[in-house]
Amino acid sequence: MKLRTSYLRATISIALAMAVATVFTLSSFAAAEVTKAVVDPVLAQDCTGTLTVKAGHVTINGNAAQTGATVMTGSVISTGSNGKAIVDLGAVGRVEIGDNTTATLTCVAGSLEIRTNCSRTEVEVRRGTAEVKSPKVETLTAGKKAKYDGGVDVTATGGVDIKVECEGRRAGAGPFVGPGLIGLLALIGVGAAVAIGIVVGGGDNAPPSSPTR
Repeated sequence: MKLRTSYLRATISIALAMAVATVFTLSSFAAAEVTKAVVDPVLAQDCTGTLTVKAGHVTINGNAAQTGATVMTGSVISTGSNGKAIVDLGAVGRVEIGDNTTATLTCVAGSLEIRTNCSRTEVEVRRGTAEVKSPKVETLTAGKKAKYDGGVDVTATGGVDIKVECEGRRAGAGPFVGPGLIGLLALIGVGAAVAIGIVVGGGDNAPPSSPTR
């Protein structure tokens, strides 16, 4: 009877631990927000472009996009593993986005700014001049191609024709292990330890048997 009670207590302890862990986990995920590009309205200029999907899957601000879609300043363009896209910005320039690449296009103080989110980025200037501001400062002229570790921040003016493409895994694409998951694992471990303690303690508290007479 005591052993059955111990197992019942152990089951209740584990159930309570998992319930509490679930609450913490859901709260953690509910509090998370998707980071969005913030553009200073004072600096942002009118920079409307037209998207051409050359291949594969392409999104604008997370929404599936097709050829002819309008691209506004501050838009985030993402391509899939086999995706390719071109954004024609008229007099501002033309940007080709290679496969598996995320790029934010912004018009700032009369110039075009391109930012990527990659573990490694290749930049090719086909026409005009581009100023690389990050991760290193340098100037790329027409016909030049360069590769950079991490994402890049590039600005250009005067009808530039430029291609950006990520190589390798996209930055931040690894598995997410947040505080909610850590809390869940920790609380499950605590519950299991408590349950084991109850079972062991319950067995130890059994009254000694009477000596045989």
